[in-house]
Amino acid sequence: MSSALRSYRRNIVHVREALELFRAREAEVKKIGVEGSHLQDEGLVERYKRLSIPVRRALNPNDRAGFAQALAELKESPCPREVRHAIDDAWTKLQAELDSTVQLGGSKVPRRQILGAWLDAAAFYDRLERDKAYDKLIDQYGTAAEGIGSELAEHAVRVILMLDEAAADTLEEPLILPPAQKTPPPPPDPKEPWWRRLIAIFRG
Repeated sequence: MSSALRSYRRNIVHVREALELFRAREAEVKKIGVEGSHLQDEGLVERYKRLSIPVRRALNPNDRAGFAQALAELKESPCPREVRHAIDDAWTKLQAELDSTVQLGGSKVPRRQILGAWLDAAAFYDRLERDKAYDKLIDQYGTAAEGIGSELAEHAVRVILMLDEAAADTLEEPLILPPAQKTPPPPPDPKEPWWRRLIAIFRG
């Protein structure tokens, strides 16, 4: 008991850290002087990169720190029934929203697909190749993908934090855990050449 909840909480530490970074810089807008770039705020991608990595883990049903596994464990805990039901309802509504479709580029696209593409673009963002991930996202789905992706991410984060608060009470831990050592790296991109992964390893 509580292994999934503990893993979940250690991952959500990074979500809270990323949100603090958002709040600290919400009034700070830096322009990128790159002609033709879709990206307007230089700090936006870096902030979403830190947020997207733990959010991707939380939304992955197969991850040991995933929301679904932690919720299943919470349902078997002494957590008050009304709290468990509220989190379960919020999660169900989020899943329904992600399964719904939106008209983009002349076709209906599941919102889950948009959110996944948005989080991937931010998670695999590379300062040396600044525009490619976002250009690919925009080229595939259009400029509306940014707004849709960010709104869905914010909805997901609200639900994710609900479970984190309940897990903290259940485990009798402080809501704000001590700072994590570092943001976990994203999983390797299966499309990335092997030699580039090797260079990244040597660079440390």
